[in-house]
Amino acid sequence: MYGKSVLYYSMIRNDNKGEKVMNYIELLSVGCLLTKDLKVFPINCNEVPETASEADEYMGVHIYDLTDEWFCNLSSDDLNGFFDFLELVNKDNMVMSVYNEWKTDIWSKWEDVNNCYMNLELDTMGVA
Repeated sequence: MYGKSVLYYSMIRNDNKGEKVMNYIELLSVGCLLTKDLKVFPINCNEVPETASEADEYMGVHIYDLTDEWFCNLSSDDLNGFFDFLELVNKDNMVMSVYNEWKTDIWSKWEDVNNCYMNLELDTMGVA
């Protein structure tokens, strides 16, 4: 649990009401940032795009457009951080049964590819 608090520390800001709001999480194992808008961006966006495909890349990709290969290249800490972040920033906009099915599918593919088996925790409390 300590590792997660360090990971999130640099990405938390206070809003006007004094509440802590996370804007993004760094997923270093895949070289990306995931924003609260569920868009993924490359961390190295400090150059001006030279081609149309580079410009598209800098616009971000929605998480539902990511490939299995992208998910399978996440480290175990980043995989946990990815789902923790999604549940934190999007908890009021999820149908939990659909989300849990999607999460289970990604989690099981990640475990198979990485030959590493972790306990999957599903939130079954309530439906949005």
